[in-house]
Amino acid sequence: MATISDVAREARVSVATISRVLNKNPRVSPETEKRVLEAIERLHYEPNVLARNFRRSESRVILVLCPNFINPYYANVVTGIADSARQHGYSAMFCTTQGDRQREKDFLDMLKGKRADGAILLATENPAKFIAHLAEQHPLVQCSEYYPNSDIPHVRIDNHKAARHATRYLTGLGHRRIGLVTSTDAYSSISNRNQGYRDELARVGIPFDPELVQYAGEGYHFQNGVKAVNNLLALAKRPTAVLCVSDILALGAVRGAVDSGFTVPDDLAVIGFDDVEYATMFKPHITTIRIPCYDMGASAMELLWNLMNGMNATRREQLLDFELVVRDST
Repeated sequence: MATISDVAREARVSVATISRVLNKNPRVSPETEKRVLEAIERLHYEPNVLARNFRRSESRVILVLCPNFINPYYANVVTGIADSARQHGYSAMFCTTQGDRQREKDFLDMLKGKRADGAILLATENPAKFIAHLAEQHPLVQCSEYYPNSDIPHVRIDNHKAARHATRYLTGLGHRRIGLVTSTDAYSSISNRNQGYRDELARVGIPFDPELVQYAGEGYHFQNGVKAVNNLLALAKRPTAVLCVSDILALGAVRGAVDSGFTVPDDLAVIGFDDVEYATMFKPHITTIRIPCYDMGASAMELLWNLMNGMNATRREQLLDFELVVRDST
């Protein structure tokens, strides 16, 4: 196996020059760089990346903390992160926190031990003060979920505006009894969607009715969507439409309505959020708010890469566009 000294002799340069080429030092002339790279190729030299990263105090690993991988929404986000990380020469370590605050802290300790160079949080159970303090010491980006009153860089959509847009579409179809199937998760996206629903009802003069709001537990589970819509349809004055804060809950709402003898959308119109692949796997296809999940993940990695390379972005917030996709369920 060729060594760095072998390459130096082959290219007729010093070992230090080989090191500069491998670390992309701009002090190396293009001619010298070309000669070194050709020597590396001829000798099939493989640099000891781990040793080099250790000397430079780099792991070339980023942490990605995710509540779970059951929700298909996260799959597209983490794919965007992984693809962008690979383009920058990083490996991504995906860690599921399961909503456990201590488990999350244990993963984040890898930053302190220099076993990871930065972290992307898709959601966090730890308080804003703890995360903000960590972000002052290590490159850290929030993706999808975020703390509104902090300076932590983040990538997201405007969930409040998106929920208003979806609710406005339903009122435009003539619906006045509009239910909301939401979650008890303490996420910014949920609170913003809930508030967007209420604000749009108020704008068109429809009184908010707490009876029309069903909390489908934590985690956006299909069966919780079934139970939530069954509770709504059992009301004396049932809703004629329902906004769900995720596509999985919307799919559950459709199943619950159909199993109870109702027709979607004739008896109940249903809108979801996210536009995951499942939304078009079964009839009726789900009308939904499309979130650019892959782009969100890729943008979060780009923002993290800038932070890890000392480029503090002046724009700490990146807002991506959403889209209402109309399908069978409305």
